[in-house]
Amino acid sequence: MVMGTWNSAVSYRLTQPFRIEAVEREIKRERPDDVLVRPRLTGVCASDLKLYAGTRDRRALSKKLPLALLHEGVAEVVESGMAASHVRPGSRVVVVPNVPCYIAYPDLYPSRAEGCLACRPGGAGENYCLHNLYLSSNTDGLAQSVFRHPAALLVPVPSELPDRIAALTEPLTTILAGCEKAPIRPEGRYLVLGNGPLGQLVAICLAGMYQVPRAAIAMSGHDWGNRRAAMSLVGDALDGDDPQSFANLRGKIDIVFECVGGEANGETLEETVECLRPGGTAVLFGPSEKSVLLNTREMIGKGLTFLGCNRSFVPHFQTVLERLKEPLVQKLLEAVLSPEKFLVRSADDLNRALYHAWTKREAGK
Repeated sequence: MVMGTWNSAVSYRLTQPFRIEAVEREIKRERPDDVLVRPRLTGVCASDLKLYAGTRDRRALSKKLPLALLHEGVAEVVESGMAASHVRPGSRVVVVPNVPCYIAYPDLYPSRAEGCLACRPGGAGENYCLHNLYLSSNTDGLAQSVFRHPAALLVPVPSELPDRIAALTEPLTTILAGCEKAPIRPEGRYLVLGNGPLGQLVAICLAGMYQVPRAAIAMSGHDWGNRRAAMSLVGDALDGDDPQSFANLRGKIDIVFECVGGEANGETLEETVECLRPGGTAVLFGPSEKSVLLNTREMIGKGLTFLGCNRSFVPHFQTVLERLKEPLVQKLLEAVLSPEKFLVRSADDLNRALYHAWTKREAGK
């Protein structure tokens, strides 16, 4: 197709907490590998809600806004070029929100080998890129009528996957990226701190992708009466407000997945250190806005390993989309999907959807 056949699009940008405004802008493909895509179905991440409600640090907000939110979702290709042979108009794709330096700034970083220390072969990986663009963080996200994205960062959705399942790909890839760093074994014992959407997806990943028995997974959290789907995923459902509920787990857990973050981060990290066995591993998914204290004496004494992960890259997306074809994984995911959906055709529509997500704080995704 001829470059630039589209000439306008609408971005629904957060301009201040709880305020979404529609901004019309020009749009065209500027490089041979540029693809224009239209969002079909998106999820709402906790990081989006923190920006929406203004609970992030003021300095962070002032740097990021105005910004189109959302980075989890399925899109449809509306225009592509000759360098995008794997995605053609009409095809469904999952959008990889992480744009590493050598794709974002090819004039400065002509190739991956000439990229930042994280992106270069043998580095930590593109998901730890030092100079990346990331949708809904430092560049506009999926809350747009049409947007431009590099072809290499669009992964085709298998025909047998419905949008509602494929839209969960991004958070699952982050979990997979974290799990890859931890020694997960079917015979191990695991603790998931947090029974919200992220914690539930971690349990699904353990049970559905790593075949960890339900009895080997414990989860702590709140409001279990409204989280029956989460309860069905684990062997032990613990009261996050009751320290005694952890008594039988102290010093016995191989891997702890911290999925709470925020103001509770200090408490959950303390529980993490207490519950891990000597030589155990903690995978941290929940970030805190403030510094937290850690019992380094016990960490050192136990020889614990702490790993952090909140982003992923293309191979993780490809792996997850393959695993999502499995009926068991789809069945588990269906149980935690929120029944609420919003059709977004205006800034007010998106504002209602985000406000609902912020105030309801539902158990599902």
